[in-house]
Amino acid sequence: MIDVIYGGALGLLAALAFNRIAIYQIKKRTDETAKIETVKSTATIVVWMLLSGALFATVFAIMKDTAARLEAVAYISIALSIAIVDLDIKKIPNSSVLAILIVRTAALIYAIATGVPIKESLIPSLIGLAGGFILYQLPMFFGIPIGTGDVKYSAAIGYCLGAFGYLQAALIMAAGLIFYLIYLIATKKGSLKTAVPMGPYLSLGVVVTVLFPMFGELSKSVFSALF
Repeated sequence: MIDVIYGGALGLLAALAFNRIAIYQIKKRTDETAKIETVKSTATIVVWMLLSGALFATVFAIMKDTAARLEAVAYISIALSIAIVDLDIKKIPNSSVLAILIVRTAALIYAIATGVPIKESLIPSLIGLAGGFILYQLPMFFGIPIGTGDVKYSAAIGYCLGAFGYLQAALIMAAGLIFYLIYLIATKKGSLKTAVPMGPYLSLGVVVTVLFPMFGELSKSVFSALF
């Protein structure tokens, strides 16, 4: 119970820190006061803190390993920040994508140094990186524009979650998009051609997969058999 309370408190502090980072990232990309004020608003900060606190508490409740906890809460914090920035200005900051890559690389170095086989750590991440990049390139061949930020974020997610983790995240993202499109069509607020920021849906996939990975043991079995 103490761990959960500690995790929740850490989540509240992380939300405040990443809110300031998000404001800085938005200011670098736009001069629109309204967009900056939206992220600075009390309502946004409170919702962000409550969500971050609940997610961190969940991580500390279901994970016991310190390294795994740190990696998970880092992904969650960055994913929430990307979602909010993309919702606000429809851009995914390169610095946030780079931060995710750095976190995963540090985690891989630690895992390999502590004896985790490369076939269970590095190889799935590299395959996930390639898969996340290629998957988001495919729509361009059919004339569907995809932002470069979305492509980079997708590839970074594949690197962090591995091939099977990325598959789960992609399915969750697709489900979220389908529900949103149904809402747009039902309320006549948009159509299949309506531009939708992908960051929040990619981030949703990240958060759910980090907390509740469905294919973890399957991934280990498959890569152990193949390599």
